Amino acid sequence: MDAAIASDLEQLSRRFRPALVAFFSRRVPNLAEAEDMTQEVFVRLAQTRIDTLDSTEAFIFRIAANLLRDRSRRDRVRAAHRAAVEQEDGLAVDTVDPHHIVAARETLGSLWAAIQALPEPTQQIFILYRVENIHKQAIADNFGFNVRTVEKHITRALVFLARRVGGRA
Repeated sequence: MDAAIASDLEQLSRRFRPALVAFFSRRVPNLAEAEDMTQEVFVRLAQTRIDTLDSTEAFIFRIAANLLRDRSRRDRVRAAHRAAVEQEDGLAVDTVDPHHIVAARETLGSLWAAIQALPEPTQQIFILYRVENIHKQAIADNFGFNVRTVEKHITRALVFLARRVGGRA
């Protein structure tokens, strides 16, 4: 950068920095962002030939207004994206990777094998209660047991499956 241009920018900075910071401070939520936007004005100004401008002051505040417009657009895009992501989360879309799917299938396979290894009445009672959602009283009536016996079969099945699938069998 030429020394004369640097000197001009320094003079413009001394003259307009307080006004720009005040301009941005009224329009953005914090002082740090106002300072950043003020700095961006001078970066853009440094990329322009200052000596060809009719009104430097008007040009500086045009850059400032454009920065605010750009920020507003960026915020709207981010808000729209955030809303879209939140809406997708509400659709119960499961975003698991293929490794999780394979692991889940293997777990289901070992769970089904463990259910098949249960003794016959316990297996039937467990499937009726946990898979078919049949009430304990209906199962007890069907097998000729009391409800407490059905509960014991379900508990035995759960303990057996937890040990078998959990790797403690």
